[in-house]
Amino acid sequence: MNTRSKIACAVSLLIGVGAPRLALAQSANVASFLNKANQMNNEEQEQAKELRSKAGDNQALVTMADTLSQDHKANQAALESLAKQENVSLDSYKPNKVEQDRLENLKGAQFNNEFLNANVRDHKEALATFKRAKVNMAGDPNVKVYIDQTIPVLESHLKMAENLRHDDKVMGSAENPENNKATN
Repeated sequence: MNTRSKIACAVSLLIGVGAPRLALAQSANVASFLNKANQMNNEEQEQAKELRSKAGDNQALVTMADTLSQDHKANQAALESLAKQENVSLDSYKPNKVEQDRLENLKGAQFNNEFLNANVRDHKEALATFKRAKVNMAGDPNVKVYIDQTIPVLESHLKMAENLRHDDKVMGSAENPENNKATN
């Protein structure tokens, strides 16, 4: 066997050995990403319930709560379908008890402010996670479709939270801190 043949044989062996490792690493990345998305979806649904329970007659907050709930529920269904397709077992949801307790003890405008600030922060983090995943998992067409469908929804949630943070009817003194109902 000549030197070229030996090199070609060695390269083909290395490629054959390297490919499963690469696939295994990619699979672990997909599993990690899908589990992170699962955690985010469940957290958003829990926070939407809290917002809905404290929104009172503030229609902007009611609409936001309903939108978050519906969108993240739909995203969760898509995520579960993708996880099944990718043969990934999703971890059970682990609530952020500290954040839940903190928001649970707030009312009125104070709750609105803290909720919206946290929601802006959380959606910025989610977008960063999804945009990184889009680059890192570009080779998986199923994951790519899920990411491409999710990013615009996350962007709209971020914009909604940012807009409400600047809305005097939501954040201003028109809020009755006892029941979160507008006083005018």
